[in-house]
Amino acid sequence: MDSFEGSVAYEELSFAGVRLHQLNTATGKVFILSEIALEVFRESPTVFAKEMKEFRPKKVFSRRREILQTVTSLGFPIESSNTAPGVTLVTSETVEAILTDRRKWDLVHPFKMAVLKNYSQEAARLMAMGLYDKALPIALDAVKKGQAMFKPGPSFQMFPLFLLAAQANLGLKQADQCENFLGLASWLAVKETQDTTNIMRAQLSRLYGQLYALQGKHSQALQSFAEDVYYCSLEYGTQDVRTSLGFYNLGKVFESKGEMEKCGRCCEQVLDIWLNALTDTVLGEGGPDDGGRMPISEAQLAEVIEMLHDILDIFTRRFGPNHNRNADIHFSLGLAFIHLGDNSAAYRSISASKAGFSRQPEKMAHYYESLAKLGVPDLSM
Repeated sequence: MDSFEGSVAYEELSFAGVRLHQLNTATGKVFILSEIALEVFRESPTVFAKEMKEFRPKKVFSRRREILQTVTSLGFPIESSNTAPGVTLVTSETVEAILTDRRKWDLVHPFKMAVLKNYSQEAARLMAMGLYDKALPIALDAVKKGQAMFKPGPSFQMFPLFLLAAQANLGLKQADQCENFLGLASWLAVKETQDTTNIMRAQLSRLYGQLYALQGKHSQALQSFAEDVYYCSLEYGTQDVRTSLGFYNLGKVFESKGEMEKCGRCCEQVLDIWLNALTDTVLGEGGPDDGGRMPISEAQLAEVIEMLHDILDIFTRRFGPNHNRNADIHFSLGLAFIHLGDNSAAYRSISASKAGFSRQPEKMAHYYESLAKLGVPDLSM
C-alpha cells in the first residue's frame, strides 16, 4: 500500500496486462474513472465521461483535496465542473458493469480475481498488525465476493478465503463464527482431497488448534497442533523454521495443562530450530546481508522474536536466569535483531548471552568468531 503526505493510500491492481490504482477513501475502495478511460479503453477521459453519462453507472464526483492530489500525482487529469474541479470515482462493482457494457468480457474475470486478491492481502496485512477488528469486514467482503464469483456451489478456490475469515474471527475471540468458517474449509478439503496440499492441511490444523486452545479443549488442541507439525514436516522437514510454530503451540498447550516437562521439550525443539537457522543465515558464508535462506518475512521474524522472549520467560521461571539454554535464546535473539538491522538490540542480546556461553568453551569460541565476522566489537572489553 502506497501513500504520501496529504494524500490517500492506494494499491496497484494488475490484471490481463492492465494496471489500475485502487484508492482507499473514507467511504471505501474506489477506482479513478479517467484512469479506466486511458488504461483500459485507450480513450480520452473527457469523451469517455460523456459516454458514461448515457450509461449512468454508479459513481461519485469528489472534490476532496487529498484525493485530487493523489490523482494528480499518479498522472491522471482532474475534471472541470460548473462549481469546482474534481474527479469521478467508481467502485469495483461499477468497473465490472462498465467492462461488461463495453464488451470487455475478457477482462471481467481477471479484474474480479485481482480485486479479490487485493481484499485478501489487505485483510492478511491488517491481521499481521493485530488489527482484527478492521480485518474482519474486509475478510467477510472477500468471502462474499468469492461466493458471487464461484457460483453455483462452493468452489475449492474459497478455501483460503474461509481460512482468512476464520482467522479474523479467531483474533476477535469469536469462536462460533471461526468454527463455522473452519467447517466450510474442512468440507472443501474433504471434497477435494487430491487438490488439498500439505500446506493447506497444516494451515487448517493450526487454526483448529488455536480455536480449541481458546476454548480450553486441550486434547483437541494438541491433536490439531500435532497434525500441523506433521504436515509442515512433510512439506518442509522437521527442522525447518516453518515447522517450529507447531512445536511452540504444542508447548503452550502443555504449559496450560501444567505439564512443564513436555512444554520444555517442545520449546527446546523450537530453540534448536531457530538457533541453527539464524546462525546459518546471519553468520553463514554470505554474512548478515545474505537473507535468501530465511523463508519468512521481516514481520514474521518480529513475531519469532516475541516467541523466543516467551520461551526465555518459561525457562527462567523453571530453571532460573542462569540456565544454559537462556544463553542460546539471547544469542538467537541477537542474530534475529542483526538480520532486522537493529544493531543496538542485537548488541544487548548478544551481551546477555556471554555469561552462559562462558561456561561452554565450544560456544564461547564460536561466539567470538561470530562477532569478529560481523564486525561487532569485542564485548569483553
